Amino acid sequence: MKIYIDVLVMENIVMNYLILLLTAKFIRHKTSHLRLFLGALVGAIYVVVLILMPDLKMYYTTLAKFALSLLIIAIAFSPEKLGLFIKTLAVFYVSTFIFAGAAFAFLYLNQTGGFIRNGIVYIWSSKGTTLFFTVATVGIIIKIFWDIVQQRFSKEKLLIPLKIAFGKGTIDLHALVDTGNSLYDPLTNSPVVVVEFNAIKNILPMEIQSIFDEAKENDLDSVTQIVSDSRWLSRFRLIPFTSLGKENGMLIGFRPDYIEVGENTEKKGVTDVIIGIYNRALSKNNNYNALLSPELV
Repeated sequence: MKIYIDVLVMENIVMNYLILLLTAKFIRHKTSHLRLFLGALVGAIYVVVLILMPDLKMYYTTLAKFALSLLIIAIAFSPEKLGLFIKTLAVFYVSTFIFAGAAFAFLYLNQTGGFIRNGIVYIWSSKGTTLFFTVATVGIIIKIFWDIVQQRFSKEKLLIPLKIAFGKGTIDLHALVDTGNSLYDPLTNSPVVVVEFNAIKNILPMEIQSIFDEAKENDLDSVTQIVSDSRWLSRFRLIPFTSLGKENGMLIGFRPDYIEVGENTEKKGVTDVIIGIYNRALSKNNNYNALLSPELV
């Protein structure tokens, strides 16, 4: 059997990248595509070493493969805490098993040439379409699996502590982790935490408070004038939205000094975030005062 190194490297980079991308989605970890690619490339280089140097049996050992996994995780995600590193590694293995199983199933059902062995993926096809359909099959399986997980373990009703710091003030409240909250600041692409005005009023500048006290938040001219005259101009912005019961709406948002999500050992500090101010109640029974994107948890 002839094995073409360029095809082998390309296929393994693609598969490794998708595995790492799925891992990032599962753990909701923000990383760059470059880091994911570099992690995938390291895995592909390992495969080439196995093919070109079959006598180096030490690289076939479980310990060597485990060490490779640690290196790939460090490159792709660089987890700062040991607990997060272990969690990422576990999810990485689960993602790998899903991809390997789906790819093997496609190879078996399609009766196409190829193999998956010792961490090596190699597929050949005279039409060059086998890899595409293998990845497509894996994608469909992952989509179904992800939907099941989202439905079964949804965080839509999870309430967690949230602390917001702005200027000289801080405020503590409870936030609902809402999978439907996909608001992002169009300028910085930072996630937006939607917070009730009454819950955050005390840490806002007086001129900003007046906008909501006088119900002027929908008067774009007034809002623009007031914000422009404020010394906090650089911290405030307008965020378009099509939710919260209103289409083509506009939220007044600001960049806080930082927020803290969670409590005790799971407390997480975030600075790359925008607070969107909503001048209505978010909860009928006042159980929570903010809507939090799952990626901030």
